[in-house]
Amino acid sequence: MATTVLDNTYFDTKVFYETDLDTGPFTNISSGSCNVYSITVLNGGNANIQYLKIYDTSEEITTNSTEADYVFRISASKDATITFGTGGLSIVNGLTVRMVQGEAVSSVDDPQANIVAEITYS
Repeated sequence: MATTVLDNTYFDTKVFYETDLDTGPFTNISSGSCNVYSITVLNGGNANIQYLKIYDTSEEITTNSTEADYVFRISASKDATITFGTGGLSIVNGLTVRMVQGEAVSSVDDPQANIVAEITYS
């Protein structure tokens, strides 16, 4: 897995880019509060529906029991871009994300193939 965060003085936004988003959470990638403007998920290599789970927390989560604040269904074998308009999706405490095969809170099944995800936030 390769995680890149683009953050410099030339842009108003930051980009989180992950080449293997899976059930292991990426905790507080925003280092505090933020607004999420877009999420792009490349799911072409997975024959199953995937679920992007977003948690508004800077703390570690328990993957099989912490309720996600937002859950986005990503269709099987499809790529998806989710946008939140000019105001963005407000995250108060910290942006934590993970990807699983099941919608249930207890789901811990990794995607079959690597998921590439790009999250734009400020």
